Amino acid sequence: MKQPFGRLIKGEPDKTMPELVMLVRRHHPSRITAIGDVVSREALKAGIPVNLSIIDQKTMRKPAATISLKDRKIYYVRNPAGVITLESWDAIKKAMKERDTVILVDGEEDLLALPCIEESPDGAIVLYGQPNEGLVAIDIEPEVRREASLIIRRMTREETDEV
Repeated sequence: MKQPFGRLIKGEPDKTMPELVMLVRRHHPSRITAIGDVVSREALKAGIPVNLSIIDQKTMRKPAATISLKDRKIYYVRNPAGVITLESWDAIKKAMKERDTVILVDGEEDLLALPCIEESPDGAIVLYGQPNEGLVAIDIEPEVRREASLIIRRMTREETDEV
């Protein structure tokens, strides 16, 4: 995910959030998923109706100011760096059927954008931060879902003994 998967909105949150607000008003997405602590916090602060936030309470691997978890359904998952666990994918599937949800990750959330793209309905937007560049907004449509699926299929699949 080093290359932006969608539209890159360059800059710091004070620049990216007003552009994102205009994008949301223009497109009326069916659902909004924010991946990452900064993206989730700043989107909510800007009044963007985020349905699902996926956070690990870190920014650039350092503790981060987190979003309010009050009155939100929370799923707790383990997801090591460089991996997409079945546990995480199952939580994403469940959370996509709900409105005000947080997935709190023990590990790293970066690659979870891929299952979010696959599980989001058409017309949704998936957001994630592009380190030192800005914010990526992905408009979900069948072609984007196919691209995500191809990337996932190329990833190494490992069996584990975990229950």
